[in-house]
Amino acid sequence: MDTVIAVLDRAGSQRLTLRGLATELNSGVASLYWYTNGKDNLMALVTSEVLGRALTQFHALCGDGEPGPEEFEAFPAPRADPRTSAATAQALEELRCLCLCLFSQMREHPWLAGQLLSTARSEENALRSWECTGQLLQRMELDAEQRFYASLAVANYAFGTGAGIAHRHNRPAAEESARQVHEQLERAGRSGPGMFPVVRAMLGSFRDHDDRSEYIAGLELLLAGIERQTWGGSSTP
Repeated sequence: MDTVIAVLDRAGSQRLTLRGLATELNSGVASLYWYTNGKDNLMALVTSEVLGRALTQFHALCGDGEPGPEEFEAFPAPRADPRTSAATAQALEELRCLCLCLFSQMREHPWLAGQLLSTARSEENALRSWECTGQLLQRMELDAEQRFYASLAVANYAFGTGAGIAHRHNRPAAEESARQVHEQLERAGRSGPGMFPVVRAMLGSFRDHDDRSEYIAGLELLLAGIERQTWGGSSTP
């Protein structure tokens, strides 16, 4: 698994072959078939391995009382609302940590996002991540239906939106993205002056934007919505 991950990190999934892997291992191709029946199965195995590492990191961080991986130290978690119970606040912190651990692996391994955006979400450790999410939600004041939809929302954000953001992390920088949007707006403006004023006003934000801040901002909006549901229908004063 370590060799496969190293090859994928270096060359990407398109260039991974069993023959090339055998060369890396100073082995024969036939011997690899004791472990996998082909490249698709190998990708599933290595994806599950990396997700397993994210779960291991999550449990270690929670055991040490840490809020998330070191790369997110500059993004402290928001304080819980006074209406939120201590049990729910703790569970929300751990849920945030889990999502950050998953996103950290996606940033470290560029090929992982593509796998998660395709068919890998049914792999064992992807299901374990969903199970872990469900267990954290059970510690909150949510009914069964709320837990169900919250678990779907978190899983879809972590494995869908998160994977998409991480995928862009390894593509053009934020300034390049802003330039592309600007060019598109200019083309639209030629057919209708003054179009998309709000989008134009937001273009400057791309300069201070990075994939971590984008992911965390969306994650905290999602967790705030779940937190609000635990108040039992109370309204903001």
